[in-house]
Amino acid sequence: MKKIGLIILLLSNTAFAQKMLKNGTIYKQHPYIDTIKKIATLYEKGDANAMTRYYADTVHIYGMTRYSPDTGLMEKHLMPKSKALMEAKAGWQQVIDGWENIKMTPLSPPDGLKYENAPFTVQSWWLLTLTNKKTHKTAATEMVLFDMFNKDGKIAVQLEYYDPTSLIMAMK
Repeated sequence: MKKIGLIILLLSNTAFAQKMLKNGTIYKQHPYIDTIKKIATLYEKGDANAMTRYYADTVHIYGMTRYSPDTGLMEKHLMPKSKALMEAKAGWQQVIDGWENIKMTPLSPPDGLKYENAPFTVQSWWLLTLTNKKTHKTAATEMVLFDMFNKDGKIAVQLEYYDPTSLIMAMK
């Protein structure tokens, strides 16, 4: 019984001896969060040109095979090649031209993440709804975006994750 008591004492001392280290700060209000909200509004309005103002010329945009699906990559579980700004703009415009009633509804407030030795990142969760102009079918998909900002306040990297199933079904 003394051994069990000694083990419990040692384990509890070990738990209390751990240092608390802060890895970064989470913001609920920040100018970069406002930037993401502006981009969402511009997308709803169909203004791909204005959206590009918030991205670095050298941005890398990683999507879920959004503009040129490569099922071979998907089967191998590899990340698709990043899109450059002009490719992304063409993709945004393709959506704007082929869909209407585009709505980006926040599923939760965006968070600004500032970690040590990492770029400022805004994490945002959205419900994207839109209606296909040809089929008149509505699609809805949840998506999460991670936008990493450079020192000039522009988006340098964007990661998009969503399930495209409802979009594909609405096009049929």
